Parts: sequence; structure tokens; C-alpha cells
Amino acid sequence: MIPLSRRRPASIGLFAALFFVSALVPYVARMLDIADGLAMLQRMYPAIGWTRDALIVWHSAWLSIALIPIAMVWLSAISFARWLVTLMAGIKLLTIVAVAADSPDQLILIAPEQWAALLLGTAAVALLFTPASNRWFAHRGEDDPALFE
Repeated sequence: MIPLSRRRPASIGLFAALFFVSALVPYVARMLDIADGLAMLQRMYPAIGWTRDALIVWHSAWLSIALIPIAMVWLSAISFARWLVTLMAGIKLLTIVAVAADSPDQLILIAPEQWAALLLGTAAVALLFTPASNRWFAHRGEDDPALFE
């Protein structure tokens, strides 16, 4: 783990903020409209007996999962996390392109908060490939000079 006293590049801080907000936006939207969320989950996974509590647990789990790559980047500068979120963002973007190519009228079914999450997540991933971020990942194991002053 990289000491918290070690200064993080602005791009890493912005990544953490944007990536967290990209997960928080759909979470808040679903928590504000639990009835719609229940209906959606019952359509997607009819074999599960969805309740209000199950919906809250489901969406809270997704929000918690988003914190894992943030911690991996912020606390340990693990390169795997950079590539993992890049891969996942790429899959999301390719899915949107495939839907647009197949039936563009289906794009209107994507909720505005999902569009916002996609844009914020894509921007967050782009920040992981700035020169400052590249140095952050390259020098992750170095000693922090602040510890020896």
C-alpha cells in the first residue's frame, strides 16, 4: 500500500472522484425510484423474488464493487485496475455502438442516469492514461520521501 502521505497526481484524484460519481448516479436514481427498480429487476431476473430490501442490497453491492478499482488505484497504484476499468468501459461503449448499429431507436430506452454514468466513467478511465497517471503507476513501489524527512 502506498502511504496516504504520498501525494497523488490530480488525474488520479479526478479518476477516483469521477469513477465514484459514475457509480453513485445510478445508485441514487434507483434509490429514489424503488418501484421502478423493482419492476426492472423482476423483468431481468424473474426467478428471484425481488423485495425492497433485496433491491437495496443489490444496488449497494454494485456501488461497493465500484470502490474496489478506486482503492486499487488510489492506495496501491495497481496497473491491473487501470486495465480492468478500461476493459469494462470498452465493453460498455461497444455495447452502445452495437445497439446503435442494430436499432438506433432502442437508445432512447437507456435512462439519462445511465448515459451520465457512461460519460463520467469514460472520462475517469481516460484520466488513468495521462502522463501523470503513467508516472503514478510506474513509481508505485518507490519510497515516499516524506517518510524519511
